[in-house]
Amino acid sequence: MATEEARMPCMTFAIPSFLGTGENNAVNLPKEGSSDGDLARQARDGSMRCFEELVYRYEARLFRFLFHATRNEADAVDLTQETFVAVHRHLHRFDPDRSFATWIFTIARRKLIDHLRTLPREAGEVLPETADEADPSHLLSAREDQQEIWKLASAALTPVQFQALWLRYVDELSIGQIAQVLRRTNAHIKVILFRARSALAAELKSRTAVDTDRGSIGTRTSASSSGKGNKS
Repeated sequence: MATEEARMPCMTFAIPSFLGTGENNAVNLPKEGSSDGDLARQARDGSMRCFEELVYRYEARLFRFLFHATRNEADAVDLTQETFVAVHRHLHRFDPDRSFATWIFTIARRKLIDHLRTLPREAGEVLPETADEADPSHLLSAREDQQEIWKLASAALTPVQFQALWLRYVDELSIGQIAQVLRRTNAHIKVILFRARSALAAELKSRTAVDTDRGSIGTRTSASSSGKGNKS
């Protein structure tokens, strides 16, 4: 059963034996302050140490994204590892002059979509891909339980809306980067984010109204009971 918190489990990406150990790359250690692009370039040239540094930088970020999308810790762990294996295999395709974050989240999302396509669906359920109301950053800061907000978002929003919202407000990707990851135009991403924020705000408003009504009922019940006790 999935845990309720998007915490990184006690694991570190295990470098498969077929990727090598980097023992012969000791001279190709990552330099302090190296950019993602520099690390990817050196990893592409054979430095496993530089690849491990990229894993260190992105492992938790990818896990949180995948955990909230799947709501299953074991699946998120597996997809995180599958993503890094794919990244290593395709490093020769990465352009170091472009954003590594965009590239790796694109791969992670493809793995996520492939995974979701294997799950049983309810009738009518749609698979992913084939001026703002209530900015989530304010909603999150205004609520004590931020984890509950993202849990609500994953249940209330479409997969692409949730993914766009997460990439924007948690991983802080730009509109252009999100557009590349989700394979949409910049304008489309803005529309998706607007609709996601509006839907989440409406859901939060609805939940708040229900909680308020329950509180009012409880107050009236207590007052009624108190009144009857005084009469006796």
